[in-house]
Amino acid sequence: MTELRVTSPQQARVLVVEDDPNNRLVITRLLRLAGLSAENIYETDGDAASFIRQHNLSGLDLIFLDLQLPRKDGYAVLQELRAEPTCAATRIVALTANVMRQDVERARSAGFDGFIGKPIDGRRFSDTLKRLLAGEPVWMIV
Repeated sequence: MTELRVTSPQQARVLVVEDDPNNRLVITRLLRLAGLSAENIYETDGDAASFIRQHNLSGLDLIFLDLQLPRKDGYAVLQELRAEPTCAATRIVALTANVMRQDVERARSAGFDGFIGKPIDGRRFSDTLKRLLAGEPVWMIV
């Protein structure tokens, strides 16, 4: 596991990769409620590797990656992100409504650093975020 740059939400830089605008809104609001500034939250609806290159985003601390994207699934996007040198120290967490044990194990085997089932538990999100930024494994299903 790679060492992290920050441990507090106030300093964190986070990318949300989610194709559903409502889900993206929920996640970004939860991030803001947890202490992230709007300037440190980036959003895209799919091609995360291109987005990172286009916007010159190095030093991201965390990426929340939806597994069910329309053009490429989250597993393909994960492989592209892992090949990006700018993502070498970035923790990548799977987001999905598919929360069976085999879904969690597939995400773990694919190389994700964590797993959060949808719908996201807003009451626990701030603590979950702090744990992720501290480098703790988070493998949560609803």
